[in-house]
Amino acid sequence: MKIILEQGDKTIVLIETEGDEEIFLDDITKIDYSNLYGEATTISALLNKVGMWKANCEKEAKEAKLNCDVYVSELKRKYRREAATNEGRVRVDGESFKLTEKGLDEIIQLDTEYQDLQLELIELECKRDKLDTLFWAISSKDKKLNNILPKVTPNEFVQELVEGKVNTYMIRKPSL
Repeated sequence: MKIILEQGDKTIVLIETEGDEEIFLDDITKIDYSNLYGEATTISALLNKVGMWKANCEKEAKEAKLNCDVYVSELKRKYRREAATNEGRVRVDGESFKLTEKGLDEIIQLDTEYQDLQLELIELECKRDKLDTLFWAISSKDKKLNNILPKVTPNEFVQELVEGKVNTYMIRKPSL
């Protein structure tokens, strides 16, 4: 994917690699003072990219929670129906006992499929929280860059810009 940025009468092209890419967190959260203009050019795109990852992860976590909640509801309905037809008793692991709300909660907690769904949800929430932390670190970097960079004309900006990979993007600048 290419992102085109206009700086006065000059065009700067950011090239995003397709597919899987290794990203080193230290590289994208620290400021490269040798290419401040490259940092400033790419930081918004990086913030947007991480924000999209975070939104997708949040969606996956909500879907996993919904799946877990639906599973619990179906399990409760199954055991309540069984209890309704067996004088308040249910069979679990070969044992018969009177169903209570506390007993129903224990049945659910001990259900291996429920445990697997919960572990999946925990993993997705952990990933989401890590992306949230990364998002705020990059947002902080963006604010610092705004305070560090002096005001320059578009031509000065392009002259100071160094081509290369910055914040996961390749920078190509026009020939002057």
